[in-house]
Amino acid sequence: MNTPLVSIVVPAYGGADYLGQAIDSVLGQTYPHFELIVVNDCSPDHTEEVVRSYADPRIVYLCHEQNRGAVAARNTGVEAARGDLIAYLDQDDYFHPEKLQRHVAYLQAFPNVGATYNNRFELNHSATTIGDIWRMHRPLTLADFVLGFPVAPSDLVLRREWAMRRDLWDERQLFHGGEIVTYGRLYLAGCQFGHVDRALTYHRYHSGRVLRNLTHQCQSYLTAQETIFGDARCPKEVIALRDEAFCGSYMVWSAYALAQEETGVAHELMQAAIALRPEILEGRPSEYINFLLYSAMGDDNLDHGAVLRRMLHHIPEEAASLRQEYPWAVARGHLLRGTRAIIWDRHEDGHFHFDRAAALGAQFDDSYVENLTHWLMNYSNEFGEAAAAPVVDRLIPYVRAIGGRQAVSKMKANYAVKQAFRQYNKCHYDSVPGELMRAFGAEPRLIANRGLISILLRSYYFRLLSQGG
Repeated sequence: MNTPLVSIVVPAYGGADYLGQAIDSVLGQTYPHFELIVVNDCSPDHTEEVVRSYADPRIVYLCHEQNRGAVAARNTGVEAARGDLIAYLDQDDYFHPEKLQRHVAYLQAFPNVGATYNNRFELNHSATTIGDIWRMHRPLTLADFVLGFPVAPSDLVLRREWAMRRDLWDERQLFHGGEIVTYGRLYLAGCQFGHVDRALTYHRYHSGRVLRNLTHQCQSYLTAQETIFGDARCPKEVIALRDEAFCGSYMVWSAYALAQEETGVAHELMQAAIALRPEILEGRPSEYINFLLYSAMGDDNLDHGAVLRRMLHHIPEEAASLRQEYPWAVARGHLLRGTRAIIWDRHEDGHFHFDRAAALGAQFDDSYVENLTHWLMNYSNEFGEAAAAPVVDRLIPYVRAIGGRQAVSKMKANYAVKQAFRQYNKCHYDSVPGELMRAFGAEPRLIANRGLISILLRSYYFRLLSQGG
């Protein structure tokens, strides 16, 4: 099938202000063989007016008589779909113009793959500027889904035969976590997932949202996870992750409760998390303070220090040690925010945060280097090494101000090593020696690293083989 029809299903409820951009992103696809199905899930806003404003025959508009939830709305769209492939798009997200073209090409090249997912641009809260790129650096596993379904619905494309499997979809009124059930059941049923390694979705976040019924929403998440753990097909090594998965859910919803100053709920959820995994309070910095820091940093419009201070004011007594980590967390937050801002060419923000990080004594350590390198690798993967090179150059004076010349050398070396392994794993053996020479030049001690010498020698060997030597 050279030109399969793709059906894009958009569940719509309460997001009319963003729906037009989602529709426009579909109509602007480079792949022309599609239909767009918008399912109005009894939305109280002007969703219908937005859809009716388009006079495009490829748009199908369906309505629920009562609100049934996003999963049910997606199912309604799938049942009406004529496509060979089914793509999902949330009403407040939008597609890259090449989204459909690249997924179709992948599924045509790999007929055994039943579902494809792509990387995504994570937008800053209530903005269209990019804050990060989400990318899986290894194949997805069932454990990934139960630990927090990293794939958003808008990232996914399914073959029709998988999308039509009603036994895989859960229409219970789960506030959150329905995707855990869907993706987990797909995996358990034998669906192979393929990675389209490009950022093809723009995922939007909203400032000022207040979440209701946090305890109920957390329980919904736990119910979704338990649905997979309780499946007879779930392997023992995944079932062994139950405490870690449940602890993660309690941590997520405790962070919302702390930020919203719902002290009683926050105590209940934090205590449940700590009971499952007491070690999340151990170490300096602890796993829990790192988690709360990233939660506080979520909205770039807010002062993460003020958000974190408010959160720590409401923690239970058994977590009081977290307050001692507040100075470290605020400084680290400025360091991370400054780095992201410089990477994404927001120099004024970057300069401000790096200045604050230096004033607060932020430390250039191994965990920061891993964060920095992770972001640079994602940027390089999306835009190419040539585009990433000036980003590295922009970061150098800021990194030097925090950690000195040694920190700059460590950043360059770590980045070059990651690039060398990526090129090696892609069988681009000609590129490996150059990356390793850059790493050795930045940190000569790496010459003694057996793993690096191994891939260097193997790369030379495979190059000779390819040349008939």
